[in-house]
Amino acid sequence: MEPWDRGTSLRHIGRALGRGVACALVLPLIPAFLLGYSLSSTLALVGSGLLIEYGAAPVGIALGLPPVFVFYVLVCTETGIFLCLFDIFDTIGHTWEPAIRLLEKTRQLVHQSAIVERYGILALGPSAILFGVYINAPAAWVLGWREEYALFLTMAAYGLALTVTIFLTVGLFQVYLPGGIPV
Repeated sequence: MEPWDRGTSLRHIGRALGRGVACALVLPLIPAFLLGYSLSSTLALVGSGLLIEYGAAPVGIALGLPPVFVFYVLVCTETGIFLCLFDIFDTIGHTWEPAIRLLEKTRQLVHQSAIVERYGILALGPSAILFGVYINAPAAWVLGWREEYALFLTMAAYGLALTVTIFLTVGLFQVYLPGGIPV
């Protein structure tokens, strides 16, 4: 793998940040504006999603946002995080010599194990639920897995955990605050 020059690296970092911001901020704000949802509540949900991932669902619901919109906003936010981190790590992996060596050594080790090579990427599902997207993107990059597959598996597991969290939140709110949330 040939190292990139400074200009190429900066362009890739800018692209990574652009993809992350577009997914995490722009995609949630457009429907919020068009559907008349509170922009400040949507931004608070995005900010909470950046910090506590699927644990931010109760925040969005408590702010009066519909559960389906909360799901959409948090999936967009986490997709933005994943894409941004994966691209930044990829840029570092093409720029910094120790990272290039680490990537090559790790890929050789992974290809030596038939079990890890065959089923390894499936570990991203439980990892997304237990540790979050902030771990999955770097792990997928270090182990040399394709971004599309890693994103799909991560978001599938994240969506499952988010759905359970939303259902539990709505149920608890309906028990303790009947009629207090839009469903």
